[in-house]
Amino acid sequence: MEEKTQHLLQPLIQTTTTDSYENYDDYKITSSSNANIILRLVLVIFVVVVSLWANYEASKGFAITIVNEANDQSTFASKRFDLFFVSNDEATRLILKTSKFVENILYPINDHLDSGQPQIKKQVKHVILRLSSRNLTRFVIVKPSRDNHEFVLHISPSILEGPSYKSDMFLALQKGMARIWLWDGQGNAPSNLVNGMIEYITSLASSGSITSESESVEPMKLNRSCWKSKDTRTIVKILNFCEGKKEGFVRRLNKEMKNGWHEKMIDDALGTPAWHLCETYKKEVF
Repeated sequence: MEEKTQHLLQPLIQTTTTDSYENYDDYKITSSSNANIILRLVLVIFVVVVSLWANYEASKGFAITIVNEANDQSTFASKRFDLFFVSNDEATRLILKTSKFVENILYPINDHLDSGQPQIKKQVKHVILRLSSRNLTRFVIVKPSRDNHEFVLHISPSILEGPSYKSDMFLALQKGMARIWLWDGQGNAPSNLVNGMIEYITSLASSGSITSESESVEPMKLNRSCWKSKDTRTIVKILNFCEGKKEGFVRRLNKEMKNGWHEKMIDDALGTPAWHLCETYKKEVF
């Protein structure tokens, strides 16, 4: 009787053991499924957070539009522009990078503590990068809108035809963004001075420093008005000299040129008569 009882119970015990393994397998499958769901939720949340952060950062800047006017011509420059600067958003990144560099020079963060800073900084709401359908006289030409809040960077397609097209594009955009952020005395500041300031900022961006004084520049012809030189390299070196004598000179000069222009602005930015510094520059350099 005892043997019979054991025989009858044996299948029940085996069945119970099998069910236990099946339940464990189901538990593993369920746990794995739950883990996958949690992982997907975490990824979705991460993407949403990154997107919100990106939108927040973008809201603090300006809108960017990229236009390829030569797109319907299927030229070499047009294809290269689309491939290396449009399809991968490189053009947008370059605009933001070059803009930030200029802003840090002309409108540094520590100046934001100044209550007047928001009124000093130029309001840039929209930048349009437009690859021209024809070659231009310069690699980049900047055209502002009537309200001076929207700017178009006209890029010459010739910039994309050389072997150093990437660095040439970077320098062109750096010059363009420098021109956008610089005040020009409401159009009355000397063009040679404004162009010199553009080249000065671009030189800092490309090499981190201005070329050595030993390099040849135009001989000084204007004893007391050296900043009136028509040679851009000379203006760049004078600006660098002024910056060395009075740190923040370029930033202060840009600030002075917001509402107009007069020659005394250079004196104010230097904190000393400009003619005196021109004389000093001539003695030390030539």
